[in-house]
Amino acid sequence: MAGYYRFPNRAAYIRFFDQEDEFVAQQVWDGRTYPLHRTGSLTFQSSDEAYEIAFMEGKAGVIDKAKILGRIILEKVSYNPTRYIKPTAEQLKPLLGLYQFQKDKNMEISLSIQGGKLALRQQWDNQTILFEAYSPTDFFNEELTFPLTFDIENGAVKKLTCFESDVWLKKEAK
Repeated sequence: MAGYYRFPNRAAYIRFFDQEDEFVAQQVWDGRTYPLHRTGSLTFQSSDEAYEIAFMEGKAGVIDKAKILGRIILEKVSYNPTRYIKPTAEQLKPLLGLYQFQKDKNMEISLSIQGGKLALRQQWDNQTILFEAYSPTDFFNEELTFPLTFDIENGAVKKLTCFESDVWLKKEAK
């Protein structure tokens, strides 16, 4: 159960961990902690506010989600969202290229490397946004609170998700 869990907006995180014989939830954005007490095998409640947390097992029987406040599903991530990494050019290479917005085929973005960082250029206004990496598939621009998440299968990008649900599909190179 311990680890970092991402909100649906892909920009905010909660960390669950053991601290001095107590299970604790910590908001990553401001450091506020909530001591938790167990109410079931996979359920907890915050001691002061009575917020409920239910951890959920995925297909492989591994806990990979948490439901908070009875309605918000958080996804467990394998990286630390308080530390950036430097992906290699080889790790970035499959991400580069042109992407088309799933909801509007006239909107395109291109991804390249600029100064060792992933650079997104909006084709409609030529604005370029630089991203730091949490992992080889998870990126963030703090100034704009702009998350990017790549889904990769067999070494190829399946899709790029920006924010909560903006899906971009990679265009085939001509």
